[in-house]
Amino acid sequence: MGWLLRVNRLYGPSERWLRSAAFADAFQGGCWAELTSIYQISRWETAAVCAPYLAVRRYEELLGLPSHHLVALVDTIHRYAASTYSVLPELVRAQDRLAASDRLDELVDRAASSTALLTGVEWDELTRRLAATPTVVITPHKAWVKIAERLLSETIVADGIAWMQRYEALSRLLAHPVGQQAAVAACTSLAADPTNQVFVETVSVLDASDHPDANRHVLEQLVHPTNERAQYGALLASVRKLRFGHFTDDEMPSLVAIVQELTFDSTRRDDIQPLAAELLRRLPDTVSTTSRTRLGALAGDPTLNQVLRAGRLADQEASQRLVARLAGMVVALMPRDVPRFRDEVLPVLLDEMLFNPVFDVRLLAAITVGGTPYRRPLAAGLAAELSGSTVLGAPVAPAMIEALRVLGGAEQRAVIERLITASGVPARVTVAAAQAIGHVGGSSEDRFWSQAITYHAGLWQRTQQPAHAAALSGLTYGLGMARNRAVLHRLRTDDRMPEQVRAAARWWLNLPTVVYEGANR
Repeated sequence: MGWLLRVNRLYGPSERWLRSAAFADAFQGGCWAELTSIYQISRWETAAVCAPYLAVRRYEELLGLPSHHLVALVDTIHRYAASTYSVLPELVRAQDRLAASDRLDELVDRAASSTALLTGVEWDELTRRLAATPTVVITPHKAWVKIAERLLSETIVADGIAWMQRYEALSRLLAHPVGQQAAVAACTSLAADPTNQVFVETVSVLDASDHPDANRHVLEQLVHPTNERAQYGALLASVRKLRFGHFTDDEMPSLVAIVQELTFDSTRRDDIQPLAAELLRRLPDTVSTTSRTRLGALAGDPTLNQVLRAGRLADQEASQRLVARLAGMVVALMPRDVPRFRDEVLPVLLDEMLFNPVFDVRLLAAITVGGTPYRRPLAAGLAAELSGSTVLGAPVAPAMIEALRVLGGAEQRAVIERLITASGVPARVTVAAAQAIGHVGGSSEDRFWSQAITYHAGLWQRTQQPAHAAALSGLTYGLGMARNRAVLHRLRTDDRMPEQVRAAARWWLNLPTVVYEGANR
């Protein structure tokens, strides 16, 4: 948090705030009532003390950032790092201390309604108030189910700040002593439904709960998954569950067995095997002698070898050259030089964003950098790298495309569009681009959607290759995130499409209006 505050101040739109004295002089006002010294600013920005909620909000006001931009980032970063026993956010809001039962009743009624819209700020307030009253009684009890199901549905179709606010709210519900059973059940039910279209997030979010039902469901999706996406989500959930000791001694043998099986199964999707290998690396004392012998056979795969040896997707020396190049370019494009400031955090975040084998860590690193003025030049740098044929053939290319899901603006969307239909591009790059188009900034014309769908539908009909079906699924997801109902209607009735694509279009079109229209508020 200290780094976020400092970088946003130093490289923000006003050169005036380069001087901490000027920033401190102007700090009183808006939502912040107290006088503030340069020493207080320094203590916040160097993490000597944690900046309080209203101070973070005041940074947003002075720096001209969107409301709750920094607050949502801090909540998201803290949630992944913090123990799952913590329900309340790191940034304690003043109203959390108030027993405003009428306000809580109002928010509960609206969240359980099938028509009332809730903003991300209101979901934040509702779940904070619930967290502050762990023994709260909500009647009827089925209201917990309605709230959990709606919050999960909005989370999986939201984006940007709206997604961060809802993901944080859902994580709080999953840790709530009373609400967690309804939240776990909502995730379990949706992940078991083969017509659902968002599996990874639905299963992986169970890492926020230490409830026995959450553990059981994660293990079920590892051993008998609804599909590969659900299994990948279960692997992601296992990373934090393992770190926080959620699995019991009786559950660990099942986890170890399936992780070993997935590590040695080269027929799995490109992202499953490296993630399984990373989990296996974190289980050194439980790996069988036979598996240790088999690990030697994986040394010939550069990616798996690096994961098992160092917990990375690429050799550190080679990856450091790319990280140093990107970091140097980004800092050089900042609006001003900052004397005596050397950013040692940025290279660490770039390395995690591109080379960590855990998708959640890569995503969190991209979100963190994306919350600073580094975002636009970094997005431009990644797009430039992806325009070269050398990088497209490298293992890092999909991670770069993933990062552009968070960092990319309208300028980078054209690069993603081109990669979706470019010939001679590795299949994993094509699929990654199709899966990213729903999140990259800007918008695509109907002409692009039609051309891309026709291109991959034709190839799928001729070859039946899974990559083209996956690209079509990614495009359908992108249409759903873009709220392009007209093209979704055409996909739903197009018998040239794989059935999974037509089912996906139906799923998006059948989403309740209160969820579909309210998720990005």
